[in-house]
Amino acid sequence: MSAVVEGPEWCAPGLDYRGGRYPLGVEAFVLNMVDTLVPGLSTLTEKARYFSLYWALAAYAEECEWDRTQCRTALRRAEVAVAWASLSSAADEDSAAGRTSHGADRVAKIVAAGDVARLTELGDYSYSPRAWGFWSQYRGPAVVLGIVSTDRDALRSGSRSCPPAIRAMFRPLLDIVGERPVTEADLAEVEPLTRISLDDPDLAPLRDVLTATAGGTHDPDAWAPNDGTRRSTLRIMGRAVQRRGDETSWQRMLTDAVVYGGDLTADPVFSQEIERAEAWRGAILRHYSVGAWRSLWSALVEAVSTAGEPVSRDELHDWMRAGISGESVREFLTSCPDVLDRHGSPAPAEQEVWDLLDRIERNLAILLFGSLRVEQLSGLTLSAFVGNRASSRGQILDPSWVARRRGEFYDRPLADFACALVDDMLAQAHRVSLRKLSASGGRMVLRTKLHEMNGRYFATGSEGSGNVGLRAAQLGIVASQIGLFDLDDESIRTTDLSHALLNLPR
Repeated sequence: MSAVVEGPEWCAPGLDYRGGRYPLGVEAFVLNMVDTLVPGLSTLTEKARYFSLYWALAAYAEECEWDRTQCRTALRRAEVAVAWASLSSAADEDSAAGRTSHGADRVAKIVAAGDVARLTELGDYSYSPRAWGFWSQYRGPAVVLGIVSTDRDALRSGSRSCPPAIRAMFRPLLDIVGERPVTEADLAEVEPLTRISLDDPDLAPLRDVLTATAGGTHDPDAWAPNDGTRRSTLRIMGRAVQRRGDETSWQRMLTDAVVYGGDLTADPVFSQEIERAEAWRGAILRHYSVGAWRSLWSALVEAVSTAGEPVSRDELHDWMRAGISGESVREFLTSCPDVLDRHGSPAPAEQEVWDLLDRIERNLAILLFGSLRVEQLSGLTLSAFVGNRASSRGQILDPSWVARRRGEFYDRPLADFACALVDDMLAQAHRVSLRKLSASGGRMVLRTKLHEMNGRYFATGSEGSGNVGLRAAQLGIVASQIGLFDLDDESIRTTDLSHALLNLPR
């Protein structure tokens, strides 16, 4: 005889757990600052040629009066064509960013499996699972640059018309994809688009847009504020290359020159771009604090995940105490590198502790350095570090918040301070997960990897410990592709083009 069960046992669970990208919500300020300082590029736009492709495609779509569906179909076919053609291109070895084409690895696997017909189909098994392919990551930057606009998702020309040379460069490809997908027989004609040379007809117009110049001259009145900001950032990057060209990390080079390079007003380029230079100094210093929070949270979730069973808050405190010395916060800071040099400019304390301290104490030190900088920075640098604060308390977990915690625990053990930060992180992660709670179809989705039940915590996955991007690498790579910088394995150098277009000293 079968029993009929009524109630929760026959119901599917009504709550799903998923991970969130920013579990502590500490990243938004830096991301917004970077968005302001690098308009027209993102962390996912590393290929200059794709800006040209979309520029030409938008003009072609407007000419043909394509609707949304026609634009998407042609765009996907074009992206597949360029990726497929790049598989036979020797230019990959010479490109500043590796392959010149997005999706080439995935296309190679599909072609090798004999599923060429599925390359452009919508779905998880095509070259891209996203309906709009790689346009999804270029759309915002392309619109900001003014090279593309959209009308109900259909691509149209932007405020900066596509030059005839770029239209002619891509017309053979667009003529094909407007009618059908490319075949293997078409690849020889497409392959030149996968190689970048300074003589290519699209690079000069791209240089004009990115550097806000026309005929080699910058006229501020002819460009929008975003264009002027991007130009300023490129000039700052160019000067950083001149001062720290032996460094091959774009972000480290920018940091060494702008943050720890001494008096900004003493440099001929930084002094001309003082507002943006000070903004970069503040944003990069705040970036260190963001990275420290993300690393601490990742370590905490890892400790919960490897415990083997749910843990209590006290057990998390014990875990934190185990990796910390017994000195006070005051004594700990005294033993750390100075945060100011003898001239009162920021000293590279955040860099120096990487070789001096283990992970937990290193991140605590960086957070404490940030709390000290709240009191030391001023003007635009301070605003770019903590924002225009309505009160001295600041936002949860920002440097002002840490400064208040430092004041509370200054003469108490560093371990007590660290345990207070554990409590702050747990509370903030819970708030963020509730803020991101979504409901659809009678089900709720809680976006978190750390969960609390009856006073004990368990983890459903690990958290990444890496920091958010500053777009320095993406800016440097794209600028190199259009001829503003030369780079090899040992150094980065400015070029005659960057000297002329960005007015850099020789």
